[in-house]
Amino acid sequence: MPITLRKRDTNKITAVGSLSILFLGAALAAPPKDTDLEKRLEAAIHRELVLGDLAGAITEYRAILASGSKLRPVEARALFHIGLCMEKSGRAGDARDIYERVTKEYPGQDSSAQARAKLDNWGSTIIGPMNLKFDQGVPGKLPAAWFVPALPNEADQQAQLRRRGCMTGDSCAIVMVPDNALTQVGTLMQSFSAAAWRGKLVRLRAWLRLEPVSASDQGQMWIGVDRANNVTANPVRSEEWTQSEIRIRVPNDASFIKFGVSSIGKGKVWVDNVTFETLPQ
Repeated sequence: MPITLRKRDTNKITAVGSLSILFLGAALAAPPKDTDLEKRLEAAIHRELVLGDLAGAITEYRAILASGSKLRPVEARALFHIGLCMEKSGRAGDARDIYERVTKEYPGQDSSAQARAKLDNWGSTIIGPMNLKFDQGVPGKLPAAWFVPALPNEADQQAQLRRRGCMTGDSCAIVMVPDNALTQVGTLMQSFSAAAWRGKLVRLRAWLRLEPVSASDQGQMWIGVDRANNVTANPVRSEEWTQSEIRIRVPNDASFIKFGVSSIGKGKVWVDNVTFETLPQ
């Protein structure tokens, strides 16, 4: 037997359905509860420490930061663990930048103190630039004491020690961008404690030459300190050896100094005879 609904009954059903949709939408739009977020954080830490899935853990940590929660201890801890994952992956420069963010964005949090301890220990571990003449290392591999902002198994695709084609002697390096790279930038760099150079005028020099593939390719030398933007030298586009130079004054409160050479585009940048020295005031 068919059921006949009166108009007002139909209106009631429609109203109830509309309310249900509204409540469902509100539930979906609402930020996760603190307990849920804390559980997600612990699961991500388990993925990082126990399972060793660094990439998966980073994805979870970033999702927590993007969740819209205002639970600052959880956010600070998630960001700090992203730094730990970066460090374990060999991405030392990226890890250090993350630790700096934690100290700036989450002061007073336990994770901020841990990040500051990391930075302080970082600066005391390497006391100055090393292997500037590229005489240490294995040809075809990353030069000793230098690093690239990439995973360890990708490092040799971004920079290599060379024994031929150098400007002086028999040791130099090349910086390049792998064909499957997400961005057309490859970087070879160092980072060390700024303690010996605080308040002083320093000069970074290097000889560069470009082995281009396209007209937009270029090499770029740069130097920076914590809490400040990098200072860059003029781009190098010549296939002849060209000297690059940068002078900066190191702030009195600087924790570390970093410098490097980047290949921008698809070409190879050759690097030789790097020097880093203090200048008269």
